[in-house]
This record gives sequence, C-alpha cells and structure tokens, in this order.
Amino acid sequence: MSTADELKEFFINSFIPIDNIPEDTAWRNSISMEARASMLIDNASLEELSSLFNVCINENVLTLKLPAPLSVQVTAPTTFPAPTTVGYTYVDVCYFWNFSDYSITKTETTDYFQISGRWHIKDSLFERSKCENLLTLNLHNAKPSFYWNDSGAVNILHDCSGKLQEELKKHFAEHSTFQLAESLTSYNTPGKICRFFRKEALPLSPISLSHHLSQLEEGVSTIPFEPVISGQSEAESIHDSLKSMFSAKRLLDSLLEYRAKAYERSQQFLFPFKDKDNYTVMTVLKCYDDTFQQKSFLPVTRWQVKQTLQQYCMAVPGEKKLSLFNLPELAACPDAPVILTDSLEIAALNQAKTEPEKLIFTSFICDDGHYDQVDWKPLKGRQLYLLVTNHSGRTFEEACLKVGKLADYLKKFQSVELQFVRVPIWYRPLPVLHSIQELISAYKAAPPQPYKEDIRILTPEEFETIRGMAEQRIGIPPEAWWKTERERIAISPQTSTDILEVANMNRLDYILWPFLVRGKSTLLYASKGIGKSALAHSIAACLSSQQKKRLFIENSWGASKGNFDSYKVLYLDFENQPNEHLDLLKRMCRKYWHTEKSETEKDAKNFLWKNMPEIGLSGINFTLPENHQKLLDLLDKAESEGESNHPVDVLIIDTYHEFTSLSDEVNTHRGLRELLRILNERNLATLILNHAKASDSQKMSGYNIIKESFAYVMKLWREGEQSRPLSEPITVSFDAVRTGWLGREQTVFKIYQPESPGRWHLYSPERSATEERNRIRDYYINVEKFGKEETAKLLGTSPASLYRDVKDAD
Repeated sequence: MSTADELKEFFINSFIPIDNIPEDTAWRNSISMEARASMLIDNASLEELSSLFNVCINENVLTLKLPAPLSVQVTAPTTFPAPTTVGYTYVDVCYFWNFSDYSITKTETTDYFQISGRWHIKDSLFERSKCENLLTLNLHNAKPSFYWNDSGAVNILHDCSGKLQEELKKHFAEHSTFQLAESLTSYNTPGKICRFFRKEALPLSPISLSHHLSQLEEGVSTIPFEPVISGQSEAESIHDSLKSMFSAKRLLDSLLEYRAKAYERSQQFLFPFKDKDNYTVMTVLKCYDDTFQQKSFLPVTRWQVKQTLQQYCMAVPGEKKLSLFNLPELAACPDAPVILTDSLEIAALNQAKTEPEKLIFTSFICDDGHYDQVDWKPLKGRQLYLLVTNHSGRTFEEACLKVGKLADYLKKFQSVELQFVRVPIWYRPLPVLHSIQELISAYKAAPPQPYKEDIRILTPEEFETIRGMAEQRIGIPPEAWWKTERERIAISPQTSTDILEVANMNRLDYILWPFLVRGKSTLLYASKGIGKSALAHSIAACLSSQQKKRLFIENSWGASKGNFDSYKVLYLDFENQPNEHLDLLKRMCRKYWHTEKSETEKDAKNFLWKNMPEIGLSGINFTLPENHQKLLDLLDKAESEGESNHPVDVLIIDTYHEFTSLSDEVNTHRGLRELLRILNERNLATLILNHAKASDSQKMSGYNIIKESFAYVMKLWREGEQSRPLSEPITVSFDAVRTGWLGREQTVFKIYQPESPGRWHLYSPERSATEERNRIRDYYINVEKFGKEETAKLLGTSPASLYRDVKDAD
C-alpha cells in the first residue's frame, strides 16, 4: 500500500476488531515468575542449591527435611494367611507410607520409580535393595492389620510398587519445583529466588542458564498439536487442554508443539513467535478464565536437559531479547509498510486479511513499560504506523496514553520515525458466557464496530493533540471526543447513530440497580449468621414495595420503574423457620413498605415467601435436570399469586447449600448452568444465597467452580467473629462483575443497620447521596448516552428528580 489513502481504505473496509475482554497480566506474571523460579532451581548446581537451602551436600545428594511428612496411601489386593481359614486368601489392604525427606541429585541415574525431574524421595535413586529397605521402614498402619515381618513387607512393596509409583509421580506432577521448595528456604518467593541466582525478577525478561538446561528450537520436532477431546469441538478441546495445563501451574509435555488455529475468523489461541529463519522460538498461548471476564497471554518456551532426552515446556521467555511477531514477514518484505499494535490478536487476524507484500501487522509482548526487553531493530528504516485503537477492556483514551508511551520510547531510544492510525471501536456489553463457542457466537451476533467515519492517518503532531485531550479526559470521555471541531461539523453522523441504536437494543434491564438484572443471575455468599437472609429479605421488600425506596439510604441502589407498580419476588427459603421469617418481616421489611395497614398489604402481597421443608420440597438437588420442572412449576403457580397475571420478576433462593444438598459436584455444576440458562430465558433475575467457609469467610462453601455461572458474585464479610449485631458494619465486595456500572465502579464498602427495625445504611460513605446520584446520572447520560427519561427509569425516580438534592425519605 503505497499511499495513506490506500491504508485508510484497508482499515475502513477490511479491519477486524477483537473482543473487549480485559487482559489479566497479574495472572500471567504470577505463572511466569513461578516458572522462572522453578527453572533456576532445576538448573542450579548442587553447591548453589546447598546455599539456597542452607544444608550440606552428602555423596552428590542434597537431602532436604520436609516441614511435614509426605503421606502416601495405596490400596492393593494382598495374599496372606487369614486367621479363620487354612491357607492363603486375597484381601484388599490399605497401606500407608510416610516420607520425611526429599533428595536432589545431578547425576543422570534413572530413579527406581521412574519419576521424571531431579527431585525424588530420599534414597530412591540408589539400588533396588536400599530403596526397598527405606520403603519397608516407612510402611505404617496397614488396614486391616495383620502380622508381618520385614520379608513380608518386601513382598507387599512388590505388590504395591506400581500404584505407589503412580501416587508419587502424581505428587511431583501436581507441584512445580518452586512449590516443592518454597517451604524449605527463606528465599520463599519467585522474586527472592531470582535475586538469589542474580537474575532479573521480571516475568518476561530474558533468562540465561549455564548448568543443566538449554533452550530447544522448534525445528527439531514435527509432532503436531492436536489435543481434540471426543464430543467437543476443536476450540473447546484446546481451551480445556489449556485450563488443565494451568491448574497445576506446570506445562504439559503434550504442549511442546503447536499448530496455529483460527476459529471462524474471530478467535486464535496460539501465537508463534518465529525467528527470521522461520523457527519458532516462543509460543504465546491465549487462555480465557472460567467466567470469561478476563483473558491471559502466556509466553511458552521449550528447554532440554543437557545430554538427555528430557524436555521442559515452561512459561518463560527465551535467552535473547523478545522477537517481534510476524518477524519472517518483516524480513521477507523490507519495502512493505508496517502496522505496529500492542495486540497479538489484532496482528494475527488482520495479517490474514492482506498479503505481507502490501501490509505487515506486527506486535510484541513484554513487561508493562519495559520496552527494552524487545528487539526493535527490524523496524528501523521502515514505513511504520502505530495503531491507536481501544480493545480488551481499555477505553480509547487509555489506548492513546499507552501508545504514547511506546511512541516516546521508540523515538528516544530506537530513533524510529513513525505515524499513527486512529481506529476507535464500539463494543456492546457481552451476555453471560459459559464456553468458547458462546463467546464466538456472541462475537458473530453483534461484532465490534469501528467508527468508520473517524478512522484517520495521523501525523505525530496530530497524535500529540489527541494524546493531550486523552490525558485531560481520562475516565470520563463523552462519545467521539477524539474528533476535532472541523470533523464534528463536516462528518455525517449516520454510522454513529446506527451504532447507538444497536447499543440501545442491548442495554441491561435492571430490576434492582446495579446488580439484579433481567435475564441474569447473581450469587451472594457470607458466613452463617452475618445477615445475608436479613439483606435478602430487605431486597425483596424494596422490590415488592410500591414506594420505590432505595435499598441503602446513602446511594441509589434501588428498584427501577417497571411495567407494574411493584416487582413480584418468589423467595424459596430452606433456612428460616416461619417464626424467623416473621421476625425478619418485622425488622427488615416494614421500613421499606407503607405504614398504613391497607397499603402495607399491597406492598407485601408480591413478596411470596415459601417454606420449602413445610411444602415438602427439601432434600432435593434442584439443579439436576429431572428436578428442574419442580422449580418451574413453582414459578408458574406464583404468576397467579399476589398480583394476578403478574409473572415473577425475581427469584431468591436461600440457600444454595440446601437447594442442591451439595452433592454430585460435576452433575450439579452442569445442571446449575442449564437451570440458570432456563431461568434467564424466562427474563427474570435470580439471586442465590450461599454460605462462606467456616474456616475462611473470604471463600465460598461448596465448589468455587459455580461462580462461573453467575453475572455477579457478591460477598459479605467481617473481620474476626462473623455473627454479630447488624449495627456493626458488614463489608460488601464483588468477586465477579461481568458488565454494567459495577464493572467500572466496583469498590469495597460497608453497610449496617443503626436501628432495628430500620433500613440499611452505608457505613462512613465517601460521598453524599446527592453526590453519588450525580456521578451515576452523569455516567449514563454522558457516557452511555441514555436520555433523562431512561436514566430516571433506571434509578426509580422522575426526570426532574435527577437534578434535585436526594432526601433520606426518597
């Protein structure tokens, strides 16, 4: 593309935006730093290791005392004389071994149990008799117990050796070298390990190893990467493989090789970084977390133990500076213009749209701000453009500031001349997603849209003008702030208008702003006795009331204006007895309802409370498909209860523990996803309460995997003793927020009830109710482009009230 007009034409007609899911660089850094520390330990000499662990070397073996013994149990059929029969019989016996030490050696001897790596059970590297003697001495507590001597124990070892080997191998496979070592040394963080070995404590800085490991080039092997699982699509199979690979923070041998995959022109999960000779020196893996709130890009390189066939696949960069993405294309086409972007996805997807002879997209990966980790030499003397576009959860002004820092570095330290391409993108809020295929489907149904009339090639001076505007407007950008005044007058608004019309169709339909939304599910968990049922009763009262009061007096959390005078709430209670429910009605609900008896009854009639044990619906796992209809029947019946012909707006389940009986984890998890999908399709909001762990109020009881099925996950907790009067503050925070106001403004705050009965208050609020309302009003009107009527409906008030001071009585 020889002219700026041709380049602009490509971005207007052919540019492919990516998703707006934020990147989780903290997770990537954690994995990479642990891998870096593990490699440094694996590569160290015995002398270095003895200093690291402050122990002595004994016969080329370093012995480390464990903080707690490693206990291994094996069940195996064993033949021995039974006391009630003549002769021998087979009996299943459970054997226990306790190991108190590990040993490390740098010899190439194969260990008796054939455990890969260089960390082994003490003495297991020596001849068979010594190993057997060690294991015999460590054999404890066989059940059922029987008389045995040393020779009998050796026979037992022969019977159990295969299973014992698998258990020991499993232990080593599930722990990285750093995890095995961290409790044995005062250098107990990856950063401290790096500094001990005099290496830079940065996740993506080059790493050189001199003793035992050397980097292995991709070209020596031709095994393809094809981990397709039966019954799954290829995309789902790869995603599952990556998730399982990361679970132990150790990369599997099956991922040593790769074959790049693109899915329906929108998703790519493997990004090879090649040298100029087309050999892969690093592969970057993209992985979404279970809730698809974030994605991570993990650099992977391959290493080999010198003089052996043993290979490592680790989440660290190589020994040299990091290469640019699409480097072979840069080397092969020296005259083609180059687009430099900070997104591997954008570079990969858009390079597939054009021939490298015409245009080359390149990208890079490095630690934030550490541009010196990258080899930029291939860009010198090229016709270079920096791409300025919002993606991966960043606003356009954030993108401007990030590109500006890169531009400063390239001009100052690399003497690279460059121009800029401005491509602002519109994204719609994503629905709840449970799989990669759903992500792809959502992308196809409403793909991101460039503001085509705003695409421009910018000179450095024009970019600096936009950069200055971004610095002033960071955090509060009105639509299309990047336009100059001349552009605002000259440009047709047609495209932007079309985008806004599509955006209006996909806006969240709040019932209780900002965390109960039609067609979405919310999880609230807290320790027993902290007050989650009290808060849930207050939420139900706030919604069923015709007064539209706020849940907390100091902010705008409250019922929006719906099609009826109030919302209908079906409360399925497995926890509270009728007398406890009546007490909660008196203490929690009355203050949200009218005081006159006749009006109170109107407010209360749409609060449908069901005592589940009393109606014979306890002890059932409602998430299993065969029990879904029982719950749907309750919803259908509730339509004629309370206000007739008014369907249920909100379903509250108190609690998940009894709703599922916490049984059958796998089927419960799958069934919950399907049940929530059915409830979401009924266009109601679901709120499920759950207990926190008794041992740790910050973690949820049962299986944390269920969090991925919810749009919002809210947590209540206190420091110290949990069960205290509601007049003492309770901390509210969010573990997960997919979209909406909370996605931008989720901050920890505290609530309490200064009087009982009474309404909930914020404890020491940062802003007055009026100041908080004004922030929300300005966000929806200026950023989301809501009208005053729509904003007022959302906040359960009138358009005129949006500009009046908020009173406690509102």
